Amino acid sequence: MARMPPKKTRVKKAQAKRKVAKKIQPETMPSTNAPPADGSSPFTKLPLEIHMVIGDTLKADKQLGALAKLARASRRLCSFYEQQLYKGRGNTNNIVALMWGARHDSVTVMQSAQHWVANLDVRAYHLDRVRSKRTHEEYGMGAALQLATRDRKNESMCWLLGKHARVDIPGKPAQGMCPCTIHSRSDASSLHLAFCNGNLLAATTLLRRVPAASVRYSREVDTRSILNTAVKAAFTGYSVSFLDVALANPAIRKSINSFQGVDHRTPIEVALSPYYEGYDLLEPILAALVKAGASLGPYPEGSDMEGHSPLQSLLNRGDRETATYLLRLGCDPNGDRPHPIPPEWQSPLHFYISHESHNRWHTPGWLQENVVHTWRGHRRPSIRDFIVTFLEHGASLDITNFEGITPLDNATSYMARYLAPGRRVSGFKFVKLLLANVRDKGVSKESRERAENVMATLVQDLRAEHATHDLSDVRVRSLSAAGWDYTDSDEEEIEPIRLGWHAWRREGGRLRRK
Repeated sequence: MARMPPKKTRVKKAQAKRKVAKKIQPETMPSTNAPPADGSSPFTKLPLEIHMVIGDTLKADKQLGALAKLARASRRLCSFYEQQLYKGRGNTNNIVALMWGARHDSVTVMQSAQHWVANLDVRAYHLDRVRSKRTHEEYGMGAALQLATRDRKNESMCWLLGKHARVDIPGKPAQGMCPCTIHSRSDASSLHLAFCNGNLLAATTLLRRVPAASVRYSREVDTRSILNTAVKAAFTGYSVSFLDVALANPAIRKSINSFQGVDHRTPIEVALSPYYEGYDLLEPILAALVKAGASLGPYPEGSDMEGHSPLQSLLNRGDRETATYLLRLGCDPNGDRPHPIPPEWQSPLHFYISHESHNRWHTPGWLQENVVHTWRGHRRPSIRDFIVTFLEHGASLDITNFEGITPLDNATSYMARYLAPGRRVSGFKFVKLLLANVRDKGVSKESRERAENVMATLVQDLRAEHATHDLSDVRVRSLSAAGWDYTDSDEEEIEPIRLGWHAWRREGGRLRRK
């Protein structure tokens, strides 16, 4: 029979085993969702009167998280603190607990609140996320689903939708919960809250689970169309997915050329607003809107820019890059001429090619040798390329304004006989540039012949004035090549015609023509 070791040895072995067990299984903090255990701390054995004071103080400060942790501390305190959490006069405590669970993404608290017969569709005030909780300053009123959507608590939102929480609660929209409506205290739907707060998952879930109710309630409640909100979310969230999710719904896609509420702007007008000028996502957003059926023509009646087109708005503020992209998307290069023509209407070519008399009136004399010395602060070569872009996309030189004047008429006005030779030669070169780049349908045969006759008359006048000189194409290009930045020609270089003081030189105290 084996001999039993002494008691001191057995105690040492038992202590060693306990140390090894502690190293292998480290202590873990109990979860707030773990089942309540019978605690043996002195706090749990305090009289219920003291726990009542503690519970009232925490409930007054709306420290529902602390109340929930105390309820899980021991079985003795579970029933006491749960009653303070979910039960009270007018069934208000369980509603507060429901809102707390929606804000903190705690499905367990919301399940307990529902167990105590909490109404999932009730509307209540919420604490501000920024302000201190102890000041009791409240803003915003809405249901638990709207709160979870705004705060991006998608797990709580999905649980509420699974429990059939309503998206379209009659007469209970969210008030003051959205950044764009907090000052006006206007109403907002759950779908608007999802897009405006950048919650892409919530917007996708709402449009997949309850699409009809979400879109219908948005039209009834929101102060702006949901597409305008989606365009804003695409810019601020740096993702076109917000717009793709909205355009995937047929009911939303039908309203792509309309506006809603106090925001009298279409989605294409929102995307082209000066606030979003220069954004990297501008072109993909415009492409998505045009692909879904957005019109690039004049804005509808009642909008902020009624009577204007997107292209005209961009030209007025000098955004040539976006205007060029609209031409690629199929925008009318002639500016969507209305019928009848209002007196203030002008095509894009009228906008850049003004009449000589108007330009002479607004241009200093020392700059009048060029056709137009500046356009909206841009350099002449860049504007020349922009005019060529319009002509390549089908802009017409024969389109008339209210007075019946065409862009080609304005260009040929710079070759009038009463003008200085240098200004006439600049007009010659400019008209030749237009006729060389315009498409066949962009100018009629009669207009082309009329312009060529004016150019031929200019050549004859200059030859008569300078009988010994030859006015070839190379000479005309060389005369003001610096103004229009023409490329060098491979032809033989011929001395250009000298005009003005350039044609004279001083010899022995006298001026002689060069």
